[in-house]
Order: sequence, then structure tokens, then C-alpha cells
Amino acid sequence: MRLENKTVIITGGGTGIGFACAERFHKEGARLALFGRRKEVLRAAAKRLGPDVLAVPGDITREDDVDMLVELTLKQFGRIDVLVNNAGTLGGWPLHETSSDAWDEVLNTNLRGLFLLTRRVLQQMVKQQSGSIVHVSSILGLVAVPQTGAYNVSKGALNQLCRSIAVEYGPMNIRSNAICPGMVETDMTEALRANEDMMTDWKEHYYPMRRFARPEEVANACLFLASDESSFITGTLLPVDGGFTAM
Repeated sequence: MRLENKTVIITGGGTGIGFACAERFHKEGARLALFGRRKEVLRAAAKRLGPDVLAVPGDITREDDVDMLVELTLKQFGRIDVLVNNAGTLGGWPLHETSSDAWDEVLNTNLRGLFLLTRRVLQQMVKQQSGSIVHVSSILGLVAVPQTGAYNVSKGALNQLCRSIAVEYGPMNIRSNAICPGMVETDMTEALRANEDMMTDWKEHYYPMRRFARPEEVANACLFLASDESSFITGTLLPVDGGFTAM
């Protein structure tokens, strides 16, 4: 029960890595507030976990929705101990063909929206003089691949935001860490993984473990950084990538 009596907000909590975190954290005693855009998916996820899980539908790029999430969480649980910044979107185009709207959509979700929620949660954590923030970044915040310029930039900036929070709020006992997964077998990557020839090539040439991650493997890393087991770890960028960035 590593998160017993701790309140955790998980964005993008209805599917994929977010739901895997919700399942793992709930088993460890956490009181959960799940946030996401797809109302029915989110509520179904909360129902699977139990009646004590709060589901708050909303859009992370909207300040009113972010404020509502924090207010409802505090009303029900009284504090916020952990924030898992998992909400995000992919986008793949040659840079010279990337529209301004497409660029803005990726950056607004992956960076600006994350900033809006983190800023609001930090206000509460400063009052408490404690907290742990876990950002779900990507290996593409550490290295770059072609045709994902907006995504690369959003995750690279997120990694620097993670470190900025760590150095600014460390004196207040607030920790900030990021995990950087490689390819994870989730709904978000399903279309990409449908290209079997390309996926076989990737596994053979870029992933020393010759496979992709399961969501629960990423959730385990998130749990470690969220819990007191990592109490002297802050500002770190942890690859969860089967050796991709070691190549």
C-alpha cells in the first residue's frame, strides 16, 4: 500500500498508460481523480476501479476545466499528493508540411495544457509543502526522429519544464520527475503498430529487448516516482524504452 491515503490526479486516465497507472495506484491505496476528454470512456474506467474513484471529464487545454478538476478533487479528498501528467496527443508530418493548426494542437495539449494543470496543482502543493509530479514524456524528448517535429519539441520542452519545477520547488518538498517511454502497446499507437513490416524492423534494429512496452510496465515506473520510495529523486528523466536510447 505504497500510496495509502494519498490523493492522485491522473490525466488521460481512461485508457492506455493513464488507466494502467490508475489500476496500479488504486491497488496501492491511492484515492484517485481521473481526468480526460472522452466522458463515457472515463466514467467506465472509474466504474471498473470502484465507487471511490472520481471521474472528471474535461479538456486540459481549457483553464475552466482544469480549475474544475482541482476544485472537485479538493472538495472530495481535501488534498493533492501526486499529479500524473499523462494526457497527450501524437502528430506526424514533414515539418515543411505541418500546418499552424496542427502544430498548435500538439503543443497546446502536450505542453500548454500540462502547464495549466501543473501550475494549478502546484498552488495546492505549496500550501501542503509536499507533493510528487510525474510527467509522462517520451524518448522523443531525448532524441529526435523524422516527421514528428511538433511532438519532439513538445516532449523536449516538457523535460525542461520537469527540471525547472524540480529546482524551483525542491525546497518545498515537491518533487518533479519524467518518464520517457518508447513505443507502448496502447490504443494511441495502434494505427502505427498496424504496419507489421515497419514494426518488425524497429524491434530488430532499435529495441534491444526486441519488443515494445506494455502499459503496466510504464505504470510501474510511474508508481516508483510517485511513491516515497523515490523520496530523494527529483529532476530525473527516466527512459522506459527497452534500451532504445542506449543504442
